Amino acid sequence: MDTRSGSQCSIAPQAVLNNGDLVLPPRVSRVNGWSLPLHYFQVVTWAVFLGLSSATFGIFIPLLPRVWKYIAYVVTGGIFFFHLVVHLIASCIDPADFNVRLMKNYSQPMPIFDRSKHAHVIQNQFCHLCKVTVGQEDDHL
Repeated sequence: MDTRSGSQCSIAPQAVLNNGDLVLPPRVSRVNGWSLPLHYFQVVTWAVFLGLSSATFGIFIPLLPRVWKYIAYVVTGGIFFFHLVVHLIASCIDPADFNVRLMKNYSQPMPIFDRSKHAHVIQNQFCHLCKVTVGQEDDHL
C-alpha cells in the first residue's frame, strides 16, 4: 500500500486546479500535534485508545478470575499509561529543524511551494519555503 500517494501526504502546500479553478491549500503553520485543524488520523487514534481502554478495563479484565484481575490491572494499566505518556510527548514536539524554529514566525501564513522555481523543497541543505539552511538529522543531537 502506497501511503505517500494523494494530496494529504504532500510535502509542501501547492495550488491545484479543480474544474478550472485554482484551489489554494490551507495556509496555517502547524506547531505540533495539538495545532488545529486536527488530522483525521489523530482523531481516530484517540478514539481507538479510549475505546480499547474502556473495553479492557471495563469489560475484559473484570471477566477474569479474581486471582488474575489485580495482575492484569497493574500490567495492562502500566502499558496503557506508558503509551499515553509517549503519545502526549510525541504530540507536543515541534518537529521542525532547529534553524527553522529559530527563524520561523508561526503567526505568519505558510508559504506556497512553487515547483516551477525549484524541484524540491529542500535542496543542498537549504529550505526554499523557510529560506533557511537546515542541518543533517544528527547535527543537533
